[in-house]
Amino acid sequence: MTAGKSTVGFARFACAACGVLVAAAAAAMPTLPEIGFELTLRQAVTNSPQSKVTSSEMKSFRVDEKDGRTSLVWRGHPLCGDGFTVTAELTPTPEKDGWAYSFRYAGNESGLHIRDIWFPAVTVPRTDTTELFLPRDCGMIRRPDWKKAKGGADVGKNGIHGIHFMAALNGADESWYMDQRGDARLHMNRFLVRNGTKPHTLTMLFHYTAQLTDGNRVAGEMPFGGTIRTFRGDWFAAADIYRRWAWEQPWARVAFARRQDKLRNIAIWFWNRGLSDEVAPPVERFKELTGLPVALDWYWWHAIPYDAGYPFFWPPREGEERFVATVRRLVDKGIFVQPYMNGISWDVKGPKWQEQGSLEAVVSAAGKTGGRQYNIYVPSGLTTMCGTAKNFQSHMRGLVRKLRECGLSGVYLDQIGGWRTVVCECWSPTHPHPPGGGAMMTEGYRDFLMQIKADNPGFPISTEYSPEAYLDIVDSAIILYQNGECFGMSAMPEEETVPAFQAVYHGAITLYGSYAVIDGIPPWDPKWPSECRWKKEKAWEKLYPDQFALEFARGVAMGMQPMVHCLRMKHIDDPRYAADFAFTVDTAKFYHANLDYLYDGTMCAPGTLTCEKQPVEILARGIYTTKKKARVVRHPAVPTILHSVWRKKDGRVAAVLCNWSRKEQRYDLSTPEIAASGVVPARSWRLIEK
Repeated sequence: MTAGKSTVGFARFACAACGVLVAAAAAAMPTLPEIGFELTLRQAVTNSPQSKVTSSEMKSFRVDEKDGRTSLVWRGHPLCGDGFTVTAELTPTPEKDGWAYSFRYAGNESGLHIRDIWFPAVTVPRTDTTELFLPRDCGMIRRPDWKKAKGGADVGKNGIHGIHFMAALNGADESWYMDQRGDARLHMNRFLVRNGTKPHTLTMLFHYTAQLTDGNRVAGEMPFGGTIRTFRGDWFAAADIYRRWAWEQPWARVAFARRQDKLRNIAIWFWNRGLSDEVAPPVERFKELTGLPVALDWYWWHAIPYDAGYPFFWPPREGEERFVATVRRLVDKGIFVQPYMNGISWDVKGPKWQEQGSLEAVVSAAGKTGGRQYNIYVPSGLTTMCGTAKNFQSHMRGLVRKLRECGLSGVYLDQIGGWRTVVCECWSPTHPHPPGGGAMMTEGYRDFLMQIKADNPGFPISTEYSPEAYLDIVDSAIILYQNGECFGMSAMPEEETVPAFQAVYHGAITLYGSYAVIDGIPPWDPKWPSECRWKKEKAWEKLYPDQFALEFARGVAMGMQPMVHCLRMKHIDDPRYAADFAFTVDTAKFYHANLDYLYDGTMCAPGTLTCEKQPVEILARGIYTTKKKARVVRHPAVPTILHSVWRKKDGRVAAVLCNWSRKEQRYDLSTPEIAASGVVPARSWRLIEK
């Protein structure tokens, strides 16, 4: 799918105060928007105050054009000196639909280091119905209430940053797209969207956090660039622009070229937690009943409580002999088994913190190594270890080798693929790196993972989120954004998760994930205090009869392998769960029968599907949700049919439809590839081939 091109011509003028540029160009080039920057400066020591510099404060601004390149040049600032110069280079994209950009500065006389670079800060027109595509999670559509938003107010900001593009979507009119390219995926980046200070405008900003070195204090540059473009279309059209670039990058080529034979054939994952007698039998029974290849993601196999005592996972909770026997029994039956370990954390209230962990932990700009207490039941504080934490990494490498020797199929290393390793600054004066940001954290964890791969050839590594920075190293990732209501991450209809990461990278690594629990009861670690457990459970599957099916089906419709959380024998044997268990079986069978589309295929433009909508209530309850904090999320109108469109390797195209509701539903589908209409029975899947 090719982005549309603007045919607007224009004259030229410049505004020194705000960096507005409108330049003459060929008819195929769109109008260049208002472009500016924001910088923060500070000393290279912890707790030093910050100063701010913006393009509007610069003393002069000019536009230089030469050999088809446009230079925006700002010069002079009260803090940084009259010789301080900021330059943005803009070159037309090959498609003539926008500009490639770069950014540099020189002559900083302040004695302070430039820490944060917000560039480009692009101001574009908007309407009262403009939607935002944000690179949060695997992709997020946000629908701000523009009439209520104040000028300059934030209307979309950083979350977990798994992809590096965003867009202002204006329906059938001209939309605006920005991305970061080069090695941006390895660096500390954020994003922000503000309502414009001028009526009917918005400003999109990308961010880079620099390391504070003597070499770049006076002069430096962003170590990567990107593009600013216009296009016509939806979030998928924006993803397609990024995809056409990403597929040509060496790291993406490596990822797509790998064979994933151990993972490709999996029909369904079970995210089970607890002792072997709870965890293993339901997985074995499911395989016996269906004959399908299945996988177990085993949490709480370790002696320590969950989210406490890290990184000392060994020995197993039931002893080494019992653990190894269970693993080998499952693997002998053809079940893929991977255990949980956290890959980045040390508990500041756990063993060996003072004498070992504190020496290698991330130090904040305030000079602290404080931990975050995820576990509300057990005193703990998990702090992130620096990318240069060699002793910590050596300890974890030893644990992975030990687990491989137990006969496991692979290992899950939590949080490495997530935001902690790509937004964490480290200001330690004793670590072998400059203070601040840059790519130090990600590069350190990439080296760590590559060492694990070298130690354990053919042993798949899994992590979480949308791990663009590790795409060429890890083999799989768990994605849970489609179940965001359970974690307080979704505010539909203001926000809607879309599979943009999958649109770009489907097939590069194996993707799976769902927090869907058949009976609505999250698992409970017996290592936690029993008095904290909910005293009474209700028939949640009756009170919220659509929650499981909707949560379970969303990920599969997005091209991920199916996953059920906390499957127990009662879910298979008790008639009260028969409908949801049958849907689980049917989904696994459907997915496995269509691997050539849903695993090997490339996502196509979804187009539009018209069907009935119905209200859905979801109980927002995770493992750390107390009874007082549990809440019900009410979605007034959810489409009863989920869909996506796929092209397999031989060029054939198919639409995948899922009716998650409890009654038959009619649909009309219109995409660039397929047009169809018909009926989908309750709780069922359909494949419509072109």
